[in-house]
Amino acid sequence: MASQKQIVFAVLAIWVVSLKASDDLTLAQKAMLFEIDLVERFVPHIAGQVAPRRFLPSEERAYVTHNMSDSAYMTGIFCATQAWRFQATGLASAARLANEACSALNRLAVVSGRSGLLARAILPIDVRWFDDGVWRESPDMNFRWRGNVSSDQVAGLMFGTFVYFTHFANAETEARVTETVVPIVDSILENGRRIIGYDGRPTRWGHYELSYVTNTEPMNALLLLQMVKVAGAVTGNAHYERVYRDLVSEGYARIGEGARLDVRPLEANHSDDVLIALALHTLLELEHDSKIRAHYLEAARRWFRGGQYPGVDVEANPLASFFWQHWSGESGDVPAGIVTLRDLPLDMKWNRDTVSSYQERFGFSFSPEPVIPERKILEPLPISQRGRTWSFLVHNPYRVGGDRAAAAPFETNGLDFLVSYWFGRAHGMVVEND
Repeated sequence: MASQKQIVFAVLAIWVVSLKASDDLTLAQKAMLFEIDLVERFVPHIAGQVAPRRFLPSEERAYVTHNMSDSAYMTGIFCATQAWRFQATGLASAARLANEACSALNRLAVVSGRSGLLARAILPIDVRWFDDGVWRESPDMNFRWRGNVSSDQVAGLMFGTFVYFTHFANAETEARVTETVVPIVDSILENGRRIIGYDGRPTRWGHYELSYVTNTEPMNALLLLQMVKVAGAVTGNAHYERVYRDLVSEGYARIGEGARLDVRPLEANHSDDVLIALALHTLLELEHDSKIRAHYLEAARRWFRGGQYPGVDVEANPLASFFWQHWSGESGDVPAGIVTLRDLPLDMKWNRDTVSSYQERFGFSFSPEPVIPERKILEPLPISQRGRTWSFLVHNPYRVGGDRAAAAPFETNGLDFLVSYWFGRAHGMVVEND
């Protein structure tokens, strides 16, 4: 009798062969298009800082603005993406964008004027903006910054600065990365393994205590190990290695094996799946002790292959598939990830008029495909049948999502494509002429 995973793969194969790609761009051309769009429209006012959403003018508000709730997180991922683009191509533009993103992460880390208090986002004081959340003025009165930082933002920053540091390490970058990373890590460690906000209280999603990771969120065990390991790597300070070893002795690495909760696919938290991947990549790059690595490899196996319920492997997720090959040496899932990159519909990110303007500007074809909402069995949708989303890495692929045909009041960037593509290019899973 066929297993659940075999059924899912068979259905996915039928979907893939029955739906053609919606554009005639090569993967490299699509990456160039997403990069041009991101740099031109999603890096608001401060070089290097990335916004998740771009809100279009409306009757209530006659100017473009950005949703900045996850800027620190996305800027960290963009920083790593450009470092991998530089690794793959040696282009000076990649090094420049990585450097600007790292500088933006530094600004986010220091703008509040309080040591260790990271900002989610930052804007010059004279820039018009409309965004939810609480914004405060910086001590020098030059900027506004958004608070209530979460573990997501810290994980993205640690990931981006680590990848950047590994590719561009020198005395100058070491000083800047140290200034960015160390106060945040020290503050969390000194405050009972919690992120303390502007009001002096722990933020809602800023907990890494042993009781919390044991009973509530085992993923955060990996996130704390990640940040301490990064602090040790960028500073060379033995203090952080001692703290890291103490955490391992307390069971944090073992607890982290259960980072991905074994739940039904529709209940899976794909935002957490990305955070688990960011933490595991950092830890597996830095940890060389085979006994400790075994915990991380088991966490990776459960994350990717699943347990009672499917893991990420059935979803044709390119970044996950590429990470898994890099960690395990198993390459069987890579082709499905490449198909996802090839078939990613442009109207998942942008309104149709934006796609049309890029067609005129760059001379490619695009054929919108309808999204079919009814499905008879539960299986992950191929990328061409998923709806509007700010990140296909985060969106639950078992759900259709927003309507791609209807004009939306905001558009999103293609960083999900870019980080997957450039990691694949830098590590040999994707070739330039794909």
